[in-house]
Amino acid sequence: MDKAGHNDGSWAITRFFREEVLHPQKIGSNVGVLYGVGVFAGVVFFLENYGELLVQMTALFNFQSLMLVVLLTICTCTYLRAQAPSLVDRNKTGFVGLFWKAARIGERLSPYVSIACFVMAFQLIMH
Repeated sequence: MDKAGHNDGSWAITRFFREEVLHPQKIGSNVGVLYGVGVFAGVVFFLENYGELLVQMTALFNFQSLMLVVLLTICTCTYLRAQAPSLVDRNKTGFVGLFWKAARIGERLSPYVSIACFVMAFQLIMH
């Protein structure tokens, strides 16, 4: 018997996968995390191999502009949720759910978001 009271003779890693990763109640959120990690890895791979082609295409493929758009989206969604919570809270899934998630990021990480806004503003002024 181990410290957690398990007496099935299995290794800790197999218990972890069975109880935390493949458990029926947790599989949905784990698939979402896996999907997000896969998309992130795909974007990183794509930018590493084809980033030079994208530099001339649009401002969103410029890292500074992309960060500016992300920060403005987070700040706008957070403000909208503070002013009209029902407008943002009613759509938590799908593409529109991204705005709800951006509002949650702005609420929970507001000191970091504000520091990032100041850094971005300073960098834009000095550029």
